[in-house]
Amino acid sequence: MDVFLDMTGTLTDMESENYALLKLAEEIKKRFSLKLSEEEILQRIENYRKPYMEKRHQEYTPIRFLILEAAKNIVPKTLCASDSFWIIDTYSDIHAKYVKLAKNALEGLRRIRKIASHVGMITDADRPFTDKLLNSLNIKQFFDSVTTAEDVGVGKPNRRIFEEAIKKSSSSPKIYVGDSEFRDMLGAKNVGMITIKIGNDSKLADHVVKDLLEASKIIQTLEKE
Repeated sequence: MDVFLDMTGTLTDMESENYALLKLAEEIKKRFSLKLSEEEILQRIENYRKPYMEKRHQEYTPIRFLILEAAKNIVPKTLCASDSFWIIDTYSDIHAKYVKLAKNALEGLRRIRKIASHVGMITDADRPFTDKLLNSLNIKQFFDSVTTAEDVGVGKPNRRIFEEAIKKSSSSPKIYVGDSEFRDMLGAKNVGMITIKIGNDSKLADHVVKDLLEASKIIQTLEKE
């Protein structure tokens, strides 16, 4: 069997993800001596990138470039090249420093690795960001393939990103674990994958679990069927 995983909110802890964004705003505030609060800076960044993120399943704009363009609208000067590169690098560096694995994610990942012929990741994140975060979390070795929205040019639930990921694997059944009803469950269902949702109730998922460890136990039962 082949198992594919979402990253944000499935493997990673959302509280630490949100904290990393706030720390990014703090670093931007310090570098450019802004009078805005960290919360105001973060809100402006989120407001700028929201419409792009909502249509990422149609056309993908790398998140690091959205962060940069948002910053250009906040900082009261024209950014030089070094400032631009600093923002792009700091976005991934801050996340690599502060983002943590979700509770029980490591144990769940270890169990899935023992069961699956192929373990893949399908994520809406940028490619450089994903590689850096997987290295900082020390889990890159668990994956046979990583497919990002930047690689394909569209994000989830567009079937193209799922189809591209599936091409890298060869056994059946194909299982997908994620936390979003729209991006993860809908997208995986559209290409015929068995779906496991981490979180609350789902109208689309075949199984609903509280974390990746519980998902690994479901996957183990599917292996025996």
